[in-house]
Amino acid sequence: MKHLFYILPLSIVLFAGACKNNDDEMQPGKADLELSFEPIAEKPEIGGLVTFQANLYNRGPLTADGVTLENSVPEGYQVEDVGNGGVITGSPAVIRWSGISIQADETLSFTFTARAEKPLEGIDFTQRAQVVASNQADPDSTPNNGADSPKEDDEAALMLLPRAGEVTLNFKAFYGPDPLVMFDREYAYEDNMAIKMQLFQFYISKVRLLKGSGEEPLTDVGLISFANVYTDEEAAAGISTVPGVLPPGTYTGIEFGFGLDSVLNATIPPDYPLGHPLSENYWEAASSYIFFKFEGNADLEPNGDFSDKLTFHVGGNSNYRKLTFDRPITIEDEGAVTLQFNIDLHKMLVDQNTGEYLDFRQVTQSHSNESPSATFMANHIQEAIEME
Repeated sequence: MKHLFYILPLSIVLFAGACKNNDDEMQPGKADLELSFEPIAEKPEIGGLVTFQANLYNRGPLTADGVTLENSVPEGYQVEDVGNGGVITGSPAVIRWSGISIQADETLSFTFTARAEKPLEGIDFTQRAQVVASNQADPDSTPNNGADSPKEDDEAALMLLPRAGEVTLNFKAFYGPDPLVMFDREYAYEDNMAIKMQLFQFYISKVRLLKGSGEEPLTDVGLISFANVYTDEEAAAGISTVPGVLPPGTYTGIEFGFGLDSVLNATIPPDYPLGHPLSENYWEAASSYIFFKFEGNADLEPNGDFSDKLTFHVGGNSNYRKLTFDRPITIEDEGAVTLQFNIDLHKMLVDQNTGEYLDFRQVTQSHSNESPSATFMANHIQEAIEME
């Protein structure tokens, strides 16, 4: 699920909007209604409750009755409770207070409590309120003429983002000490063999930051592909996940799966929209996604012709690996953190302790989840990935 997260500076996070009343004198036969939000000094936590208060003031000179007040609730908040006789209607939610009577020089307050969601891209966090009906004419406002942004003093808005920081995972690929690039680069392999790369990619899933005995979910799934890495500069830049959003604080580590757990692996591409990481790379015959792909050409003679095609596609629940890295990770409100990971393909192909290696003279392809080559590579993933 592809999501782009955003963090806004605190200077624009909090605002209470109500247009200034320019009337210096009360106008007879009318009731001048003004609406504003009570300012909120502190940002909530993600998942925290916030009580909003809209204040309706009548500058007079007459009493206004038959007044209806509405507040449009943004996607960034889920209403938990409404006070002062208000009711929730529609989708997206609108809170309505009806049958209001307000005397001249009187202020009435209307409250509701809502829970803050994660600030994902495209999700609005601005409460917008307006007077939508009144039995008395207003000298400078027209009820129910739009509350997208306050233009009159019977309209008000308040934007309040929760405390959050961005977290991005970046992966750089290596072959031993050398950056891993596609196509032209030759990499020496065991027993006088050599390889050239064409594709290296893998899924990560269930990314969680750890904190004591708890955890905070960051990303459900991401596809890390080095298919378009052709130069050392591109290799040095690495491949990044879509930024995720988490509550600020100090975490004790990070955990994620290499491949897909059994729940995600039980889904199929039609379950997802085009462009989603899981809308492709499915192996129907094995009822499994392909967790990682390693493709290239090998020179086995050696004679420099690189004529032997290497194709290793590995999936299956038995080849899923959960990885945990214990490392202090501090996330600040409105801050951005990049967590750096390096993956060494050579360590997936060659056991660093025993010297055992995947012999391309014996096997050049694998499309079986239970083949010895698939199991060998899956068993060496833990050694191949390090966190800086």
